Amino acid sequence: MLQQQDLEKQERQDLHNTSTLYHSNHLTYAATSNGLSPHHHVATHHHHSLKPITIRTSSIDLPTVTNDHAQSRVSRLLRRGSRIVSRLVVKVKRHHRRMTRYTSSSNFNSISPPLSSKFLSRSFRRIENRWSLIRILLVSLILLYLVTRLVLSTLSWGFTRPAPLGPRMAETLQAFEQLQYTSAHGSLVIMDKSKLFSGVKRAKLYDGSRIRRQIMDAQDDPIIRVVNEDCLDEALRLKKRGRKPIVLDMANRVYPGGDYRQDGATQEAGLFRRTNLYQCLDMEPRRGTFYPIPSQGGVYCPNMIVIRKSEKDNNEFLERPEWMSILAMPPLRNPPLVKNENDEMVLADRAAILVRKKIQAMFRIALENGYDSIVLSAFGCGRLHNPPEEMAQIFKEVIKTFYMGGIKKGRTFKEIVFAITSYQDPDDPNVDEYLNFKTFKDVMEREDEPEPLDRPFAM
Repeated sequence: MLQQQDLEKQERQDLHNTSTLYHSNHLTYAATSNGLSPHHHVATHHHHSLKPITIRTSSIDLPTVTNDHAQSRVSRLLRRGSRIVSRLVVKVKRHHRRMTRYTSSSNFNSISPPLSSKFLSRSFRRIENRWSLIRILLVSLILLYLVTRLVLSTLSWGFTRPAPLGPRMAETLQAFEQLQYTSAHGSLVIMDKSKLFSGVKRAKLYDGSRIRRQIMDAQDDPIIRVVNEDCLDEALRLKKRGRKPIVLDMANRVYPGGDYRQDGATQEAGLFRRTNLYQCLDMEPRRGTFYPIPSQGGVYCPNMIVIRKSEKDNNEFLERPEWMSILAMPPLRNPPLVKNENDEMVLADRAAILVRKKIQAMFRIALENGYDSIVLSAFGCGRLHNPPEEMAQIFKEVIKTFYMGGIKKGRTFKEIVFAITSYQDPDDPNVDEYLNFKTFKDVMEREDEPEPLDRPFAM
């Protein structure tokens, strides 16, 4: 114990001597550098009666040695970050003071110079103080938006999910999924998958801007016929006679097939029910590419396979599949109508021009792909409320102006057939419900030239 006290006393004495020697040497050096003698320095030293500085060991902060290098690195990074933040704060304050001086000395705030700067500083201070609350509010709004979108999408899915299949369409889908079906006479018909999808892969969308007229040697005028038959059945008859026909599908512009899943009675639903047209139009990625169909365009679907008969034959399965190309083009839906001088409802001028462009587009698409016959229908008449007589008149004008008489040596068809099914009133079989077949037949078989309509004929 006594030895430890002696050691501490000796250590304090050594530190005292070291500090005294340091101050003595320091003052001697200062006196010598000022041109004074050491004796003068001593006198001065005694004159000021400077006391030696005593350094205590407890007041010395010695560096601590540690093996935790990661902790020291993190601490250095934190210190460096704090220094950077402090510098930024200083710069922001300086800039704020500068802007305050500038606004106070400007003419704009000469009346009350500090108001704008005080208002800004208070606003920033309030935002800074309430930043945590603002952040919580922003996160809550984002979460509310996401939840709302999820709920709405779920509800919309519930309202727009596919309708249940009708029995006939279900049989068609099952036949194409299994690549086989049983005919009406009990024979098993197997379909070739590669050939089945060859036409689907070659489907093409026309937007109406790149369809050009085919120029070639003068040809004979086409034969124009109006028949009370199913369009697909009439096209198959033309094919058996050596023609190369294409069938017009009066398509729904937005929804492929319309109500085909419920065994609808529309012309397009019948084509979907009897062929693999749904694979070409209502399956991704083609559905997203083709729809909505452009107003003056159409979808060319080559080599669709036909596996069922028409409605009058109860849609029985064929003994042997047939192949037929189809052109899907939407007619006008509920077009604007006006009264003419005879007090009859006719298409408005712009609607009539658009109908002519659609007819020209369907003819040019068919001719561009090498077809010599086309099977048409009452384009948009009936449920879509296009006037039948005027539609037939426009068809006749376009055919006689551009596809008859060898005009400009343009390529034309060998046959143009209007296959329109006559829907009879069950109470009176002699009355046609829509008058489409009779109207088209009367207009096309009329010998006199079509009367020009009082509207522009833009193509």
